[in-house]
Amino acid sequence: MTADMHDVAHLHIDAEANLDLVNRLNILSTPTTLILDKSGTEVGRAVGAPKRDEVLAAIASVK
Repeated sequence: MTADMHDVAHLHIDAEANLDLVNRLNILSTPTTLILDKSGTEVGRAVGAPKRDEVLAAIASVK
């Protein structure tokens, strides 16, 4: 979905291999999608598989 958005980065993190990060970010279940602004501050979060429209709206809110 973000492949055409050159100013948006998508990262997939293996939760089992990165338990310290999962705990630090307070991720309680997977999948969890975090929306970060340019400074790295969390501005949105979706637990479970988010709908396309929700992801696009969240991205638009930080652009």
